[in-house]
Amino acid sequence: MKKRLLSAALALLLLVPSAGCEKAGPADGKLETAAPSDGYFDPEWPRPDYSGFTLPGETGELLLYADMMSGDVITPAVRIFESLYPDVTVTVERYGEDEIKERIRADLPAGKGPDLLVFGETTIPDVYKTESTGIFEDLGGYFDADPEIDRADFVPGVMNGMLFRGLQYVVPLHYEVPILVTTEALLRETGVEDPSAFEDFAEAARRYKEAHPDGTLFVDMVDADPTSVNLKAIARYAGIPFIDYPHEEVSCDEERFRTYIDLLKLYDVPDYDVGNYTGQEYKMSSDYLTHTALIRKECLFSNYNKGFLGFFTSHKKLRGEDAAVTFVPRDPDGSVMAEIVLMASIPEASKNKLNAWRLLKILLSDEIQAGRDESGHNQSYFWVGLPVRESSIRKEAEYNVEHWGYDLEDEEDRAIFQHYVDLCTSVDGVRVLPNVWFRYIRLEMFPYVYGEKPWDDCYKRFMNTLELYASE
Repeated sequence: MKKRLLSAALALLLLVPSAGCEKAGPADGKLETAAPSDGYFDPEWPRPDYSGFTLPGETGELLLYADMMSGDVITPAVRIFESLYPDVTVTVERYGEDEIKERIRADLPAGKGPDLLVFGETTIPDVYKTESTGIFEDLGGYFDADPEIDRADFVPGVMNGMLFRGLQYVVPLHYEVPILVTTEALLRETGVEDPSAFEDFAEAARRYKEAHPDGTLFVDMVDADPTSVNLKAIARYAGIPFIDYPHEEVSCDEERFRTYIDLLKLYDVPDYDVGNYTGQEYKMSSDYLTHTALIRKECLFSNYNKGFLGFFTSHKKLRGEDAAVTFVPRDPDGSVMAEIVLMASIPEASKNKLNAWRLLKILLSDEIQAGRDESGHNQSYFWVGLPVRESSIRKEAEYNVEHWGYDLEDEEDRAIFQHYVDLCTSVDGVRVLPNVWFRYIRLEMFPYVYGEKPWDDCYKRFMNTLELYASE
């Protein structure tokens, strides 16, 4: 089912009147195809001609907004910036998680706010709809004009994956690959050899539930009800776009969508007692997350092995018939899609774009991408996820090998290490799932999940709601 979106303003995402029309791009707005020698590649949209672009002029200020998550990476980057540009006055305004969202939604459309916005996937309800308003600066010309940075240094599928109609409004800083771990024993039970395709993933989930009625699809941590966990987790693996933002179309593969919703229904646990560990204290152990839940067959998949330690632990601990089987779910076209954890944009209205760009380059540098907080517990500057700079991924992994007592001279450890790096870099694209989608799924589809209304009624209401939202 498809419907052509109205070409009206899409800035309503920020809960304010339209912030302006889509920009034509740099120079004279003409698009040209260019050789991707620097790693640039968009399979559909021609590359803009940035030959007439020059970097903005000097200014003496830089304004930043930071919350708890972005602040941990902004702070060391600002220290480096101030050592390089001592004449620039840097102001960092710090906010709580909810407060920063309110400030961004109010300030950006009004031409105010930070010169560089560093934000997570939940900070803006719909990144793609925001991009389509032209509220962010296209940074493609900056990459082309600045000899100090090279797109080819970054994981291609990640950097290019955030191109919007061929333009780089958003630059990814950190990302996650949705790695899943199960065991050979569990897959033998389901009769599914390779669950990386969503249809096979769903079939394995159905057969597992038949054999283990009390089992959960993913590791049950008790701190969240399974339906809330599954709502976003399964959507990541289903690969349903709902809205094709670049082409301004609403679409939904109803069969695939119903498979997704039926899995939510199958694994729904009515009256789930969140936070009650009585009789299941063992679930508080980190071992439970990485491997014992799978050995006990209390879940089909562990999705807590995306990080280095969880990945290594599961492969070292799962042996014999319970040997680890690691895979990354694939979209209908066979592509592997990562998730953006932290990203950055320069608002089009910024008065200090050169300084914002300079700080963004620092955030993309190896010093930050593979850097660690030496004043604390030597933690990575980024809370979770992987550096977008390809060389930093290996450095980060090599640090963890030594830190956690593994040895690259050991044949098994080296094989696990390389498998991890290969999975992390073999990414075809990225996505940022808009939170607004899940609000509408809860609103319109959960009456079906709970057995209160038939599928046809709920699906029709969902599509009508989605079309209305997309046309605003």
